Amino acid sequence: MGIIYLKGCDYNMKKTFIDLLDNLSNKNYMYYFLTYLLSPVITGVKPSSTITLKKEIKDMLNVWNEDEEEYLKMLGLKHIILKEYPGSKTILIYNENNLKNILCKDDNKNFLSNIGYSRNLNLNEYLSTLKLRYEKFHCPHELGIFLGIPLSDVKAFMDCSKEKCLMCGYWKVYENEEFAKNIFNYYDKSKEIVMSYLLSGLTLDQIIPKISNSYDSIAS
Repeated sequence: MGIIYLKGCDYNMKKTFIDLLDNLSNKNYMYYFLTYLLSPVITGVKPSSTITLKKEIKDMLNVWNEDEEEYLKMLGLKHIILKEYPGSKTILIYNENNLKNILCKDDNKNFLSNIGYSRNLNLNEYLSTLKLRYEKFHCPHELGIFLGIPLSDVKAFMDCSKEKCLMCGYWKVYENEEFAKNIFNYYDKSKEIVMSYLLSGLTLDQIIPKISNSYDSIAS
């Protein structure tokens, strides 16, 4: 298996988890690893995540194409394909209600309108526009809004701010450092919980009900 960088958790736990992944079938590898990556979305801390699936890594692309409906139904999440490449595809996996709430914020709606999105779009229309712009610009800056990054940080990064960022974690933080630290911690905590459950031998059918939309307990 290729090198995997796992944020959060102590070194020994991460090493044990990587060893576990190494010994799984291709299908279980995809299920376990994607659940780890998507844990902040599953817990409700984050509205969506982008994932790039590659055929060369445990045949993940083909496994996804065969099992995507079953897997996403188990998680209670949805997805769109942002772009397909030879041997890989990049997708956005999202919690429908949480993403709607992000895109309904007036500041976000105004920002998206100013860069080419029509006003008063429904969720599917927002996602269709994002897909078109992703194919045209490759990872457009406004993707950060869909991922739950604060608008102020998206704008500062987009403007190539000469101001030094306050910190760099899951994104570059230019304002409200304490808020970002808390969110980064919630991301890490979500991943650590999933990793711990998987290492304890629980199945995904047992884990998902425990962590789904558990933001309040994660943040406590």
